[in-house]
Amino acid sequence: MRITIDPVSRLSSNMRINVELTNGSVSTANSAGMSYRGFEQMLLNKEPLDAPYFTQRICGMCSSSHATASVNALESAFEAASTIPKDALVIRNILNGLGWMKNHIEHIYMGFMPDLADVTYQNALQTPSQGLGNYLWNELSGRFSITTGTAYLDALKCIKLIGRAEGILGGRSPGSPVIVPGGVTTRPTQSDVYELNQCMAGISSFLQSRLLGELTIDEWLENTHDAGTQEYAYNYLQGLPISNSNPFLTPDNGWGDMPLFMMFCSRMLASDTLNLPAYISLDNLGGYPLDDQLIGFLSYGSFYAVRDSTGNFIDGYTPVSDDQAPSYQMTAGFTSGSMQNILVAAEKVDPTLLVEQVAGSFYEYSSGSATSLSPLTGETSPLTNADDISYDGTKYSFIKAPRYGLVPCEVGPLARLINSRERLIIDVMQKLYQRNSASSSNYPMASVYTRMVARMQETLVLSRMVSQWINNDLEISSNGRKYSLPVSKIPNSTGIGLMDAPRGALGHWLKVDSSGAIANYQVIAPTTWNASPRDSQQKSGPMELALMGSSTTPSGYIPGSEADPVGLYHVVRSFDPCVACAVHAIKR
Repeated sequence: MRITIDPVSRLSSNMRINVELTNGSVSTANSAGMSYRGFEQMLLNKEPLDAPYFTQRICGMCSSSHATASVNALESAFEAASTIPKDALVIRNILNGLGWMKNHIEHIYMGFMPDLADVTYQNALQTPSQGLGNYLWNELSGRFSITTGTAYLDALKCIKLIGRAEGILGGRSPGSPVIVPGGVTTRPTQSDVYELNQCMAGISSFLQSRLLGELTIDEWLENTHDAGTQEYAYNYLQGLPISNSNPFLTPDNGWGDMPLFMMFCSRMLASDTLNLPAYISLDNLGGYPLDDQLIGFLSYGSFYAVRDSTGNFIDGYTPVSDDQAPSYQMTAGFTSGSMQNILVAAEKVDPTLLVEQVAGSFYEYSSGSATSLSPLTGETSPLTNADDISYDGTKYSFIKAPRYGLVPCEVGPLARLINSRERLIIDVMQKLYQRNSASSSNYPMASVYTRMVARMQETLVLSRMVSQWINNDLEISSNGRKYSLPVSKIPNSTGIGLMDAPRGALGHWLKVDSSGAIANYQVIAPTTWNASPRDSQQKSGPMELALMGSSTTPSGYIPGSEADPVGLYHVVRSFDPCVACAVHAIKR
C-alpha cells in the first residue's frame, strides 16, 4: 500500500510524505520539501551587514535565531566576536530564549498534542464499561482537542505574552531589527525589566500549571535536571493516583500534561511496568531500528556564556571552530550510532565535516562529479526543466541533504539533551535500555516519546534560564552598560555562524569578495537535517529513517487507518519540521 500525505498539516510551510507499507509497516519513505524560496541567492552581491535583516525573514518563528546566526557569521568573518559587549550578548540570549519557548509551546500544543485527541484513540481507549481507558480519553480530548480542548486557547494566551516580551526588547515580533553586527540597538530600562518579569510570571504560571500540575518548575528541575536521585521522574509518576473513580487524572492530582504524557504514552512504563490497561505506544514509534548505527545526534550549542569560571562578567564569545569549543551555555556535541554511546562524553563538533549533497534534491552542482560540497563553497542551483521536478523520481525534494562526514544527523531538543547528557532524558533512555536487556523488548532510545519529553523538559529549563538572564545579568543599574561596537568589513573574508535554533542545529556560512560584497551565502537549517532526502550513498535522512518500520497507528496497521494515519503524523510532527527554513532556492 502506498500512502501520500501532501501537504502535512499543522507545519510551517509545505511538506509531502510518501511511504509504502509492506505487511502493515513502512518499507520505504520519502520526505519532500515543496516550498520554493530564494534567500541564499537574493543575498548575492548585497551588503554583508544587511544579511541579518534578510535571513531572519526565512522563518517567522525563529527569526531571532537566524539573525543571531547571521551576525555570528559576520562577527567571525570580521574578527569582532571577541569584542561584543556582555550586555548585548545577554539581550540576544533573552530574545532567543523567548523565541525558543514560543516555538516549543506552539509545537507541543498546536502541532503535536492535538493528535492525541484523534478519533483513533477514542476507538482504541474507550470500553463499554467505565474504566481507565475512558478516563484517559476524556482527559486527552478535554485537553488537546483543537476545537473543544483547553490547552489550545491557554497556549495562545501564553504565546501572546511571549510576543509582548519579545516586543519590549526587540521592538516587534517576529522580525526584530535590534540584533546587529557588533551587538544590539536596544537599551532596556528598569521599566522594561519590570514588564519582562510580568510577562515571565505569566509564562511560568502557564508552564507550571499545564505541564507539571502540582509541582513548581524549580522543584521539578532540581530533581530531574540539576541533581536529584536517579529515576526521580519514574518514581514520581508511579506515586501519582491511578484509580477507577473519576476524575483522578487531573492537574490537581499531579497529572499535568507532562506527567500524563510520560505515563500514558509509554508502553514500557504503563503496560510493561505497571500493567495498566490503557496507553499509547509512542515509545515504540519513530526510532531508528533499521539503521541506528548510521545515525548521529548533532548540536552546535547555544546561548552565550557571559560569565567566566569565577562568576565575573566577560565580553565577547568564541564561535564554534575546529580547534576549540564554543562559549555557549548549552553545549555543542556529536553523538554517533547506538545510544550506548551516552555512557561517554559527546564528541567535539568539527565544522570541517559539515557538507551538503543534492543527489536526492532538485539541484545540481556546476561540477557534475561533485557529490558533496562544504557550505563555504556551496551552490544553490535549482533544476530549470519543469519535467525534472517529480516527487517520485531519484530527485524528489527541494531540501538538500546535509551530512556530518557521511552521517545523517537528527538535530533538535533530543539531540541537545543527549549531547549535554541531560539527566532526565538520559534516565528515560537508560530505563528503556534496561527494559530491552531484561526482556525481549526492542524499544528505540530515540523515538516520538523521547523527542517530546525532551522538548517539554527543555521548555521548562528555558523558562528558568530566561528569568535568570533578566534578573541576574541585565544590570540595568550599572553605569558601564555598553550594547554595541562598530564592526569593520574585511574584504576576501569568510565567516561561519553555528548555533542551535529551537528546532536544532542552524548554520550560516558567508563569503565576502574583494569589493566587500557577499560572494556566497549558505544556510543549513534544522529541518534541512531532519527532513533531508537520500544522499549519494542512498542513506536516508533522519525523518525517513524514523518512518521506516512505523505504521499507520502506534499499535500497528488497522484496516481503514490509511485514511487517517495518525502514527505517521506522530513521527513527522515529533521532529517539529519547518520547511520554510529548510528550503532556500529560487528560479532565475
